[in-house]
Parts: sequence; C-alpha cells; structure tokens
Amino acid sequence: MLKLIKDNLFYYLSLIILIVLYTSSLQNSFFWDTIQLASKHANYYLSTNFSNILLPNSIDSGHIPTFGFYLAFIWSLFGKSLIVSHLSMLPFVLGIVWQLKKTVTFFFKKEHIGIVFLLVFLDPTLLSQITLISPDIPLVFFFLLGLNSVLQNKKHILLISILLLFLTSMRGMMVAFCILIIDIFYNVNFNNSVKKIFYSLLKRSKIYLPAVFVFILFNLYHYLEKGWIGYHEDSPWANCFESVNLKGYFFNIGILFWRIIDFGRIGIWIVFSILFLKYGKQIFRDKLTRQLLFIFICILLILPLNMLWAKNLLAHRYLLPIYLTFALLCARILFYSNSSVTLKRVLIGIWLLAITTGNFWVYPDKISQGWDSTLGHLPYYKLRNQAINYLEEQEIDIDQVQSFFPNTALIDNIDLNGNPKNFKGFKAGAEYVFYSNIYNISDKDYEVLAKEYDVIKEFKNQIVFIKIYKKQK
Repeated sequence: MLKLIKDNLFYYLSLIILIVLYTSSLQNSFFWDTIQLASKHANYYLSTNFSNILLPNSIDSGHIPTFGFYLAFIWSLFGKSLIVSHLSMLPFVLGIVWQLKKTVTFFFKKEHIGIVFLLVFLDPTLLSQITLISPDIPLVFFFLLGLNSVLQNKKHILLISILLLFLTSMRGMMVAFCILIIDIFYNVNFNNSVKKIFYSLLKRSKIYLPAVFVFILFNLYHYLEKGWIGYHEDSPWANCFESVNLKGYFFNIGILFWRIIDFGRIGIWIVFSILFLKYGKQIFRDKLTRQLLFIFICILLILPLNMLWAKNLLAHRYLLPIYLTFALLCARILFYSNSSVTLKRVLIGIWLLAITTGNFWVYPDKISQGWDSTLGHLPYYKLRNQAINYLEEQEIDIDQVQSFFPNTALIDNIDLNGNPKNFKGFKAGAEYVFYSNIYNISDKDYEVLAKEYDVIKEFKNQIVFIKIYKKQK
C-alpha cells in the first residue's frame, strides 16, 4: 500500500492541483476568445432554439460550431450560468487526465509515471485553459485520445477521435492530419511489397473518411448558404487572416519558437540542451525515445502550417499538442539517460521552477502577451468586478466608459448576468476609460492614455491591474 502511494504521489499531487484550480474557477467569467467561441455561439443557439446550424456572419468563425452548440445544449438542460458552463468542461478535463496518464504509462516505467505526469501536466497554457470554458480543452482530449488509439492500434476509437477533432475546429483538422502521419508510421509495414502497402493505406483511410465527409458536407452547405469558407472580408477578425510576405513568414517562425519557450517552457529546453550536450546522439538510441521524437517533429512541422502564412494566428493555446509532446520527449530522455540521481533531481528542479514561475512572466507594456495561456491572468476576474462596482458607486454609467478587447462584449456575454450593456471600443476623446494590462492594446492607444488621461482609480492583485482613466481637461 505504501509503495503504491509512493509511486503515485506526484500523480495525486497533480490531481490536487487540478481540483483546487478547477473549483476555484467555477465562477470565473468568459475570457478572451471564449467570449466569442463559447458564450456568443451558445447564446445564439439557445436564443434561436437551435433552429439554424449556421451562425450569423458577425460571430461565424468559419469552422463547425460544435462547441457552442454543445454548451447551448447543456444550458438548455441545466440552466445558463457560469457554474454550469464550467461544469460542462469537466468530462473533457477528466478525459485529459485519463488519456495523458495512458500516454505516460505507454512510454514510461511504473515508478516514473507520477513525476512525468506532473511535469507534463503543469504546463502553464494547459492549466490556464482548464480554468476557462475553452474549446481547446476538448481538442486536447481528442488529440490524446487519438494518439493513444494509434499507439494501441484501436481503430474504432481512433475513428471517433478523428471525427471529434474535425468537429472541434480547423486546428482540430490539422491535429487529425498529424495523427494520420503518426498512424501510418506506427501501423503500416513498409517492409511489405508495394501492393500490400497500398492496400494497407487504403484500409487505413477508412478510419479518416467519415471525418473528411462531415467536413466537406458542412463546408459545402456553408458555402452554398453564405458564399464563403473559413473567413470573409467583413469578418471582425479578418485582419488576423491577412497573408504575410516571405519576411513576415520568417517573422512568424520566430514568433512560433517564442511561443514554444514562453511562460517558463524555456526551462524544459534548458533540460533538453543539458542532456543533449552531455550525452549527444546517445539519447536517441532508445526505441521509444525515437518514437516520441518522431511524434514531436511531426506535430511541430505540420500543426503550424495553417498559422504561419497569416498575420495573427499564432496564439499560445493553438500549440498545446507541441508543448505536451515535447515535454514527454524531454522527460523520456531525462529518465532513460545514464544521468546520476543528483543530476536528474537538479534537472527536475529546473523544470518545475521554470514552468511554475512562468505563470508570473509579464512583458513590458507595449509587448503583447497571451494572457489566456497563463495562470497569471486569474486575479483579473475579481479586479474587473471591483472596477465595475466602483463605476456604479461613483454613478459613472457604462455608456460613458470605453474599453478594449475582450472587455467590449456585452456584459451578459461575459458574465451571464442578464446585463445588456457593454463598454464601447476605445476612441481618443472618451471621457472615461477602463484599462487592464491584460488588454493587448496598440502602442498608439497606450501613448494616448499616458499623455491625455489621468488615473482616478487603480485595482491591483499580483501581476494584474485595472485602471480607470479620466480625460484631462
């Protein structure tokens, strides 16, 4: 019994962290892109009694809106509230725990499962997304489900996971393509004759065809009804899809690698670099390590392909499968190298210290930050409520106050409290401005606030603050 507890101590610690984070977030409002992808979509379906599959252009993100439909369905059963919305994520959160442990169990010995699970699970972006009502939580679950299905060659479960990935988003489709390549690598014998290989690939394709069929059917219907696929020129986020030139493409590659090491993940790369410098190519002699290396490289090269060509499609959360697979690879190298116990403990310490403190990384004011991908954003919800209460106490009507994304949505879409008001988008000359450092505003707007406005009230907790500005006379 004691040995069982000892072997699983770090796994139990992970569960405790999860329970504390999850339960403390049940009253948190919708945040950043979840206002659009969860609340607005679900509110539309609920208000129209699910009468139309397609969303209005103003909130249509171009992909199959299964997540918003699911959330609306849950609301129709249990009522529309923040708690119900967060609880709707619970099956997927538990699914991540279940499938991540299966992945770790496949690649690691029993005595390493607990600590490896903790090292991978503590990724700041994964934990942050778990506190949100986010479509990326189902996506990560379906990704792990699909990966494990490939590793264990469970065709029927793989078919379901691929279909679910296609139903999640365009990114889910790219993740499914990554899994297809990994599946071919694992489950097609290329030592056979060309004819046998061809028939193996043909048989394997049956797993993926239902998802492709659903994708084509939806997009054909979408195009016939609306005349566009993916995005349209009048879309509120059309600027994100603006294509970049060659210089912009290489700039995006730089942003991609910044995202990969951001919020403390540089610590994992430091651990990897130390092990590589010490042991060189020896670290890849192990078969399972080479398999993890292939999985990581496959996802690293394929997943960003539909992001690098555009101006602003490299959000941290989009890259979660890359973070998780690299963490698994690095952990495999760490625990199966010939390192001394002392060195392993030091490297584990570096890893844990880096990804834990990564949640408190804050960049200078004029550098955009992925606040939905770090636990550092958590104080924002309480501060926002305090700031709104302050405006009410001072009898400053919200109609007089301007703000920035994501605080310009209808308050009801953010808080589900029935309040139909909203802060207007900032324009120079506004009498009052509601600003937080979690709003990634333009340099121009930042300079206007600094030169033409005075702070009349500030609310601060840890690394997050909200300031109420008033126009100088």
